[in-house]
Amino acid sequence: MALKQIAPSLVLTFLTLSVAGAENDPQRQLSLDDCIRIALEKHQSLNVSAANLAMAEAQYQQAMSAYWPRIAAQVNASRADQDRTFAMDGQFSLPRNMTAALGGALGPQVGAALAQPIPINMDVKLADRDLMQSSLNLTYPVFTGLKREALVAQAEKGVKLAEQGQRKTNLEVVRDVKKYFYAAQFARQMEKLADDTLERFKALEGLTEQLYQHGSLKVKKTDYLRTKTTTAVTRTLLSEARYAREMAHEALGNAMGQGWDESFMLAEPEAATPVNADLQQLVEAARNFNPDIQQLKLAVQISDDQIIEARSGYFPLIGVQAEVYDIQTPYHGGLTNAANRDGWTIGVGMQWNLFDGFQTAGRVNQAKAQQRKLESQQILLDQAMALRIKQQFLSIRSANEQTRDSREAVGFASENRKLHVRAYQDELVETKDVIEAQIVETFAQSTHYRARHALEMGLLELEYLIGRNAQSL
Repeated sequence: MALKQIAPSLVLTFLTLSVAGAENDPQRQLSLDDCIRIALEKHQSLNVSAANLAMAEAQYQQAMSAYWPRIAAQVNASRADQDRTFAMDGQFSLPRNMTAALGGALGPQVGAALAQPIPINMDVKLADRDLMQSSLNLTYPVFTGLKREALVAQAEKGVKLAEQGQRKTNLEVVRDVKKYFYAAQFARQMEKLADDTLERFKALEGLTEQLYQHGSLKVKKTDYLRTKTTTAVTRTLLSEARYAREMAHEALGNAMGQGWDESFMLAEPEAATPVNADLQQLVEAARNFNPDIQQLKLAVQISDDQIIEARSGYFPLIGVQAEVYDIQTPYHGGLTNAANRDGWTIGVGMQWNLFDGFQTAGRVNQAKAQQRKLESQQILLDQAMALRIKQQFLSIRSANEQTRDSREAVGFASENRKLHVRAYQDELVETKDVIEAQIVETFAQSTHYRARHALEMGLLELEYLIGRNAQSL
């Protein structure tokens, strides 16, 4: 491999470092589990999902209230501008047998007068101008056409939806922490690799300068300048790697919910282990545990309850109502006499919409169309999820093979570099060959780190898609 072919690849490797975390505080060392625990305690998105769950539980309580009677106390006090009266204006006639009896007793003239219609014009006081009425009312729905049951079932599934939403938020937080944690480890490895490469090039530069000054026939000034140029370029790459590491520290801290001024260092993670489950098992696991799929399944189930709710419009509403009342007023006659001042009533009522302009039919058709839409979305989501899992499965398999092969390549490149350095000391190889051997080893090591990082990224993305640890399948 020529130097001009390897150098651009090495530059690209260092310039495309992933965002990673720093190690600023030697007093505080965090493992991956520690980072996840801190994030689950501090991340604000978890408070949002917890509030959504609390709202769903409150809505379920509201729906369950339909199974209880409604009891309300009511007090009304009023003062009118005048007493409430009943005006009697007209005429009335006495019964014929009464007029005959009165005529026989009082005389024919009186009887004849009483037989005529008698005019009446008077005001009767019904209630006083000051009136206060207190009552206690009870209302209970006996039959609602299954609307009550449908609403409760929707609210119950709404709680499960919120639980899946909270679970999805937890998975997202864990995924982000893992992503930045592994990226932090990758950046630290790349920074260390750049630093080790720089030290080797410095040593090579010193050796080349020594050979050149002692009049070596194989080492020329161009070789000396080539080593100094290579050292300077490597120093630049080290600065890029250090910057990426420092920036990634902030990204990891933000994913954990840490403050901008908090510092920590990271412990070495365990080596990533490829999944043992086959592709079919992974797809089935996603259908059973992925929160998006579970939420859509619940949405389809809710659509069944919405159809039942819409159909309740075809049935009558039946309820029971009872009332206990008491009237307080200074007037004890009229409508507010002793018999009417207090008492109770109880009754049964029914409301049945015999024709509502096809409104109920429209609601049922809308609910059915919504269900068909959700069922189609469920099929699309299942297919898309299977495709994404297959993609990650193939990516993990490829990264695992690259990790194994690159580990072997690192051993060969390291041995090749050591042989070239020893031969260069004896002036058996040219300077460009030693530089190429150094770059090849660095490139092989960086390729190994990138393959390991790709394996870790693939595994955490697969776990997020499945909704649980893939190793537990």
